Amino acid sequence: LARPSGGPAAVRAAARLVLDDASREQPPLAVDYLALVDPADFTEIPDDRDHGEAILAVAARVGATRLIDNIPLTFGALT
Repeated sequence: LARPSGGPAAVRAAARLVLDDASREQPPLAVDYLALVDPADFTEIPDDRDHGEAILAVAARVGATRLIDNIPLTFGALT
């Protein structure tokens, strides 16, 4: 599992920067969704959550191809 630096808002912002950069490429990437969700019930992770498991879920299109990825993450300090 990846351990992101920063909380949920920082993870969303970093992912959005990467996706925004890809949207300026040729062919451009068009984002269908970007979500940071709880793996237990797939509800959106609130920005004030500072620990626990999460899934960064992304779907986007490049031309006629739809790309889908789900990345498991763990928030919180390493012990």
